[in-house]
Amino acid sequence: MEPPTISSFLLTSLFLFTTITLNTFSSYASQLTYTDHCASVVLYSNPNESKFKLFPHGQFQAGYYLGGDTIVGADSIRTLRQKQVTLRVKSVYETDVLGILNIGATLILRSASSYYRVGNSTRGSRLKNHKRFPSSMTFRLDGFWSESSGKLCMVGTGSGYNMQRFEVVFKLYNVVNSRNTISTLLTGSLESLSSEHEVSYFEPISIFILPRMDYEYTLNNYTKEAKNEYSDEGLVPGLSINPGGFCSNIFSMINGKFDLQYNRDCNSAKNCSPINRGDANQLPYIVSLRELVCSDVKQKVRVLIGFRNSGARWSFNPNATFVGEGWWDEKNNQLYIVACHFLGMEESVASVHVGDCSTRMSLRFPKIWSIEDASSIVGQIWSNKTEGDLGYFKRMVLRTPQDRRIEISGIKYEYSQLDKVRKMCPRQEPLKNKGIRYPDIYSPDMRFDMSVRNSKRRIAWGYSVPLVVNDQIQLWDFDETFPSNSTYAHPFISTNSSSSGFYNVSYKISINLLPNGKLGEEKPMLNTTTNATETMNVSAEGFYDAEAGSLCMVGCRYLGSKNQIPTTNSVDCEVIVKFQFPPLPAENNGYIKGSIESMRGNSDPLYFKRLDMTSAAFYTAEATQILRKIDMEVIMILVCTTLACVFVGLQLYHVRRNPDMLPLVSFVMLLILTLGNMIPLVLNFEALFAQNHDKKSASLGNEWLEVNEIAVRLVVMVAFLLQLRLLQVTWSSRKADIKQKDLWIAEMKVFYVIFPLYAAGFLIALLVHQNNILHGEMVSSSSLLDHQQHSYWEDLKSYSGLVLDGFLLPQILFNLFWNSKGNALSFSFYFGISLVRLLPHAYDLFESLVYVDGSSLYEDEIADYYSTVCDIIIPLVSLMFAVIIYLQQRFGGCSILSWRIKGIEKYEKVSVVTEG
Repeated sequence: MEPPTISSFLLTSLFLFTTITLNTFSSYASQLTYTDHCASVVLYSNPNESKFKLFPHGQFQAGYYLGGDTIVGADSIRTLRQKQVTLRVKSVYETDVLGILNIGATLILRSASSYYRVGNSTRGSRLKNHKRFPSSMTFRLDGFWSESSGKLCMVGTGSGYNMQRFEVVFKLYNVVNSRNTISTLLTGSLESLSSEHEVSYFEPISIFILPRMDYEYTLNNYTKEAKNEYSDEGLVPGLSINPGGFCSNIFSMINGKFDLQYNRDCNSAKNCSPINRGDANQLPYIVSLRELVCSDVKQKVRVLIGFRNSGARWSFNPNATFVGEGWWDEKNNQLYIVACHFLGMEESVASVHVGDCSTRMSLRFPKIWSIEDASSIVGQIWSNKTEGDLGYFKRMVLRTPQDRRIEISGIKYEYSQLDKVRKMCPRQEPLKNKGIRYPDIYSPDMRFDMSVRNSKRRIAWGYSVPLVVNDQIQLWDFDETFPSNSTYAHPFISTNSSSSGFYNVSYKISINLLPNGKLGEEKPMLNTTTNATETMNVSAEGFYDAEAGSLCMVGCRYLGSKNQIPTTNSVDCEVIVKFQFPPLPAENNGYIKGSIESMRGNSDPLYFKRLDMTSAAFYTAEATQILRKIDMEVIMILVCTTLACVFVGLQLYHVRRNPDMLPLVSFVMLLILTLGNMIPLVLNFEALFAQNHDKKSASLGNEWLEVNEIAVRLVVMVAFLLQLRLLQVTWSSRKADIKQKDLWIAEMKVFYVIFPLYAAGFLIALLVHQNNILHGEMVSSSSLLDHQQHSYWEDLKSYSGLVLDGFLLPQILFNLFWNSKGNALSFSFYFGISLVRLLPHAYDLFESLVYVDGSSLYEDEIADYYSTVCDIIIPLVSLMFAVIIYLQQRFGGCSILSWRIKGIEKYEKVSVVTEG
């Protein structure tokens, strides 16, 4: 080993010097950056990493932020973003200055929605019509905290979704060593260190953190005051809560949104709104509650209370948000809450604090539901201030919205209109038809959307959902087509259920006027709400006769706005609602038909004309059956198409080993097979799926069918490419053959025969099909033209399937005209492809025996050619063609005839004698 030279020693020394210099400069630059931006908040001190300390509020803190739209995403058009911030403290060290600690942390900004809609979402293009935004951003920070002033200042960097680097300064106030109370609020800001003209610049982001660690309830003195101010008048008793599981039980009460209802004289925010900031003419109509801290032992809870005018998701806004403490009163079975405002937003973020705890709230679980009120949770909000004081507002009521049901045990429903229903809808003796069945009362079939018409036209849409069956509450969720966690999924037969199929039921019905709907000069039955939409909400109860499929109820419609506190004069219970369900299984034209009409006289101010309601019947039993059929048919499509690829591949291998046989393959036959695979790819026909596939998949919510379509089309593409390759090599062999002209003459004779044959067959099929339409189903004059145009394409698709079934006919004719002999087609090709074309008909025969309705994807695709007769005749003809090919290739093209066609010359291979 050679000793080190002077040059290597100098290089090593230079490297060490450079490294030390860079580290020193980096440390100096970091200190310089902190000094430039944070020295006025907390002085820089030298950390001592050997002395570790604890952060007073814990290593993890969660809160909310305002702003940041340019780096985390703007608010959605349809929903408000929930902007959450997370502060994770990584390290806390003492410094050489007493009372100043070095802090290392990570700050994460999250947005609850990671995309917003920029166009209409259509089937198959859902992803490409959404613009993506980053769902979170992370900043790594380092700085110092002063225990005496409670100020924290940190500098650091973060990166966005496009790898853009952001240099920031983070400031936090009110970070003190004390127990957290209702008034504890950490406020701060995240600011960009870039100049305004730089891409990485963003507007300052405001930070709000409500510490949850070591929380101490401090508003105990308000408990008795809140109890004394609460009024029990007009409210039903509430359900009790198990003390051992207070927090788990109260969770469903606290977390969620509620509708606010005001007195009739509340038309503006003045003296009516709990929010005394913002638009004076706007009343909040929704309140959202969110649990922050809960104690099972003390049965107390800390909550955030947010008010808004609209929006599907609550978003933190200090001007419209309260923070409160709640106590459960076991005697009255209700939750009392004292709420405080966020004050000081007009000055600066650092001056924001919690105060003005003058707002009161109470919540309870009603144990009795009725036709007039079936809210899972009912409460009140009021101010303890006197009228005329700043911040005073009138008492308001909050209720769970109609589209929200909370699973609570112990609720009882009291029927009050059944006697009236018995008089209005006497039960008829059911017809003794043993084969007729109607929807089960506990199935999702009892819930449906509907179209509403008056005597002239369609004016509204609506929905009907069961609330109670006998004494059982039915849970449902608008976001799910078939609720998996509801009582629909696990039917419960009540002890009061009638063995004869007669059930007590209660329904919620909502009818919404269409934008272009007009009631004309008719008496109004819909009422203008605060959202300028005309809506009629009806609560109904009556009987469902499962043996006749009839539903008859007496309804109570609410005459006022849903945001007004109900009064005795705001409900009209002189309404009768009827529905008739079609029997199971519902036919293609099966509809749920109903009506809603007033039982009052024409001169009565509350009278309205009859409305007819219609809903397409698509029962879940049929849905399950169709899903099962789709599974089977998709599998069969994939198997058949894959087998076709294999058989075409074997034919390519066969002609490669026997090139002299390639010119004897019918070019017309290969052209038909190639076009059969190309048409659904080029014109995007749903040739491999039902003509009603879109409708079925939309009804069933089968998004996975899109994936299956892609898989099927990929296999069809492979089959098309293999078929195209076979067509190309056949064309090339014809060009190289010495008898090319004679071969093309025979091919032209084949074309002259099959073209008139196919054209005549299609014309006959078209005339028969059109005659069936005109004399069969009733088609309205307005849709007749569209129906005919659609039928032409369907007839073309159907007939093309029949042509493919007889794909061997051109080869038979070619063998006949050329009188060829030899295995031009491999046995696996002509017999295998015939088998592939035969399988759908065999499956159709099978499924017609298994499924009552007899509908299938293939039947829809080739409607008139998938009957029982055709399912027998077409496969027999295809097998006969395969047998003829076998005989022709073995004994000659004319062997099937008893005479020899004049002028046909047999194409024979001339043996070549080689000189030895």
